[in-house]
Amino acid sequence: MQDPSICLVGFQASSIETESGYYLFNHNLEKNQCDTTLAMEVEVFLSLHEGTLFTDIKFGSPRCEAHCTRVDDLSKCPVECKNAVAREIMQTFSPC
Repeated sequence: MQDPSICLVGFQASSIETESGYYLFNHNLEKNQCDTTLAMEVEVFLSLHEGTLFTDIKFGSPRCEAHCTRVDDLSKCPVECKNAVAREIMQTFSPC
């Protein structure tokens, strides 16, 4: 993700273990104004994660901080959850 015309705009979290979450990237070209949003499955980027790969979804649990309810919330999450892994990985992307 070293192309400066591509930036992270959001994360669409999965709500059950068998579904994939999606990173949402914008493609912004200054002269030709592409302004396209691309959705890519989180699994494509799992090799960027060096820690434990949690598989459970803790969305709605007592420890859940509800980051996943907002697509534009790009912050980390401390819960041991599949979506927290995705949030950790996305910290390496350039936000819009």
